[in-house]
Amino acid sequence: MAAIAAQIATMPFVSHGYDLLVSYVAARNVFDGKSPYLGGSLPNPSYPANVQGIGETPLWPLYLSLSYVVSGGELFLFNAIAKIPLLLSNILLYYVFTKRGIKGAEFYILNPMILVITVFWGKPDVVSTLLAIASLLLVDRPIISGLLMGVSVNVKPLSLGTIPATLAYLGSRRSVAFLLAFFSSSASIFIMPFVLLGWDLSVPSSGIVNWFREAGGLNPLNVFELFYGWSYERGYNPLGEWVSLPWIAAVLAVTVRIAVKRPISYREMVWGAILGSSAFIVGRSRVSEQNLILPMALMHLYAGRPPRPRLWAVLLLYSALNYSIPQLLYPVWRSVTVDLHELTKQFEGIRIFSRFISSIAFYTLYILELREVRRGAFNEG
Repeated sequence: MAAIAAQIATMPFVSHGYDLLVSYVAARNVFDGKSPYLGGSLPNPSYPANVQGIGETPLWPLYLSLSYVVSGGELFLFNAIAKIPLLLSNILLYYVFTKRGIKGAEFYILNPMILVITVFWGKPDVVSTLLAIASLLLVDRPIISGLLMGVSVNVKPLSLGTIPATLAYLGSRRSVAFLLAFFSSSASIFIMPFVLLGWDLSVPSSGIVNWFREAGGLNPLNVFELFYGWSYERGYNPLGEWVSLPWIAAVLAVTVRIAVKRPISYREMVWGAILGSSAFIVGRSRVSEQNLILPMALMHLYAGRPPRPRLWAVLLLYSALNYSIPQLLYPVWRSVTVDLHELTKQFEGIRIFSRFISSIAFYTLYILELREVRRGAFNEG
C-alpha cells in the first residue's frame, strides 16, 4: 500500500514533457471537436510550440479528452487524471501475477524502471499490456480473448506481434472465433470516433508511413544523431523507409517460424508471443522505453520471475543518457530541456556515443535474457 500511495503522491509532479504536451493537445482537440491526430499549437519553454498529433489509437485520446474536461484544461491536474488508468494497470498486473502464484509480482508496483516507463512517463503502454496479458490468459475462450486483444490494440497497437502465436495455438477452427471477435471489436472501436465525431481518417492513415521512417530511440540506430544531428521535425534518419527492412524481415521470419513450429501447449504459445513481441517491438527501427513493458511482462509470465536486474538497470542508464528521466520533471521544471542543453552541451558528442553504447548493451542483455528464460523453461521440463 505504501508503494501505491507513493505513486499516487508523485504522479502529478512527473511526466515526460513532450509526450505530456502531445497528450494535452490531443485531448484539447477532441474537446474542441477536432481530431487528436492533427496536433496543434501549445507554446512552452522547452519544446517547439507546434506540437505533433498523438500516436495512440482512438481509445486513449478519448480518455484524455475526459481528463481534459475533468481538469478544466489545467495541465498539472490533467497530468494526474490522465495517469489513473496507468496506476490501475500496474496494480492489476501485480494482482494477476500474484493470483497465478508467479514470483516477483511486486515488479509492477516497486521496480524503478517500471515506474519510470508507466506512471511517471504517462504513456498508455501498460494499459495495452494489461489487456494483452488478459487476452493471452483467456486464450482458451477465443471470443473473449479476441475482444480483449481488440481493445488492447485500440489503446496502443503494441500487442499485434503476439497474434501469430495466438492463432497458431488456437488452430484453424478456434482462430476463426478469435479473429471475428478481434476484428469486429478493433474495427468498430477504431472507426466509430471518425464516423461519429467527424475525425479526418486521412491524417492517421498517412501517419502510418512514419512507422517505417522513424529510427533510433533505444535502437542502436540512435548513433545517426552523432553524424546527422536531430530535430523534432525531421528526426535523424537519412535512409527513409529502407531503415525498416530489417524490422519487416524479422517480423515475417518470426511469424513463419511460429506457423511452421506451431505451439501445442499454452506455455509454448507464450514463448511464441515473446518472440513475436520482441520482433515487433524490440526489432523496430525506433524503440521507446515505455514500449518494453509488454515483452518484459511476457517474459515474466513465461519464466515465472521478472527480468534480471541487469536488463532493467541498463535501460535506466539509457534513459538517463537519453535525457528521458530528466524530462520527467517537466511539470515542475518547465525549461528542463533548454537548461539541460546549456549545462551539458560541451559533452553532447560523448553523451550521444555513450547512449549508443548503452543501447548495444541493452540489446545484448535482452538476447541473453531470452536465452536464459528459454533454457530455464527446458530445465524445468
